[in-house]
This record gives sequence, structure tokens and C-alpha cells, in this order.
Amino acid sequence: MLSDNRTSARTLKSDYRYAALVTEIAQTADHALRILEELGEAGPVGMTELAQRLSLNRTVVHRLLKTLAARGFVSRQGNLYHLGPALTRLAETIQPDLRAVASPIMDRVAKAAGETVVLHTIDGHQAVVLDQAVATKHVVQVSHHIGSRHPLIVGASGRAILAFLPADAVVKILKAGAETASIEKSLNLVRKRGYAHSHDELQLGVHGIAVPLRSTDGTAFASLAILVPTSRAHDLERRAPLLTSAAHDVESGYFAAG
Repeated sequence: MLSDNRTSARTLKSDYRYAALVTEIAQTADHALRILEELGEAGPVGMTELAQRLSLNRTVVHRLLKTLAARGFVSRQGNLYHLGPALTRLAETIQPDLRAVASPIMDRVAKAAGETVVLHTIDGHQAVVLDQAVATKHVVQVSHHIGSRHPLIVGASGRAILAFLPADAVVKILKAGAETASIEKSLNLVRKRGYAHSHDELQLGVHGIAVPLRSTDGTAFASLAILVPTSRAHDLERRAPLLTSAAHDVESGYFAAG
């Protein structure tokens, strides 16, 4: 009887250890994912600032950054960290049909406009960079990290999608943010114009216009944007028809392929 009790006690203690180990692994994975999300939203960030943003111990952040960098999910330039090439490879496996249809059309628009064209898709309350075409006409160009993400309420690409989501989804997303009235006003303008405009929101010195990609019921599922530096932003909105025409071509090709 005593032996059975000891065995049960050891089994119970082992179960506790196992549960604690699983919890620790899950917590570590969550911390790593939060780091990737923060780098995607904030751009290049130093380790100390990253730890402060996430309210994590610097040692923990340093250890996770080192692991992520070894796997190619994070890259380091000086004291700053940003998303790495491994995420680009993973992003290329997302919605391959949409990317396949959009890519040559984006290349065409980038060549015609001489500027960067970016394709975003939607993931919950966020816009995610799915692909981009960077023109070579100018020395100074704007670019995104493939796989980076930001809230739908921020930037032209996000608001071009948000403006054409179902009304209940828009209400839910706006409730999670701030300055609801100003955003609603901005979304109404997007619906009226057919495109969104932004400047100095995601990147300082960058202006953008974006149009939605919409399904047959009018609901947006992605967006196309042209991004330019401030020095070339004076005629950006004149390129809205070019972008709108390209969006129609992508929609036609995408649904025909489906």
C-alpha cells in the first residue's frame, strides 16, 4: 500500500512538471510571435525598445531574437532588428493564386508609374503585405517587408480594405481602436472616391494611395497600393485611375482562375 502511494505521488509530481514545461514552452512561443508581430508593425527596433514595448525582460528578448535570427526570421542591422527572409519565404506560400494573378499586373503598374506597388491581404483586424513590385526608375524608392502587418485603420492599404467590409465587421474593428469618428469620416471618403490616401502613417516621408480588391458581392479581400516618397507625392492621386484599372484586372483574373 505504501509503495502504491509513493508511485502515485511520483506520477502526480511528474504530471505537474510536464504541465509546467508545456506552459513554459507555450509562453516562450507566444513571446517569440509577439516579437515578430511588433517588428512587423514597428519596423526596425532596438532590443531595449522592443523589450519595453512588449513588457518583457531584456534577457528573454535577447535570447529569442538570437534564436529567431539563427532561423532567418529576424535580421539585424547594427543595433536594430527587423523581419528576416524566412518570413518572406513563408509569405510566398500564402494565397498563391492571388499572388500569381497580381504579380505581372503589379509589375506593369510599377513600370508605368515608376513607383512601388504593394499588395495587401486581410488577416483579422490587420492588413498583411502579400507581395510588392519595386520599380527601378528612381534611386530613392519605398519598400515594405513581405509578411509585415499593421491595423486596418492605419494607412491607405488598410483603409481601402476596411471601407468595403460588411458593416458589422467595420463596427467591430472600429470599436477596438480609437478616434472612431475621424476614421468613419475617412472611410466614407474612401467609399466616395473609390480609393484611400495616406501620408506619414506607417513610414515617415511616405505617401500612398490604395484601391480595394473586391469579390462579386462588393466585399474587399485585399488592396493594391502605390507608395512614393514625399518628394514625388505631388501628382500621386492622379494615378488612382491606373491603380483602379489594375485592380479590376486582378479581380477578373483571380475569379476566372477560381
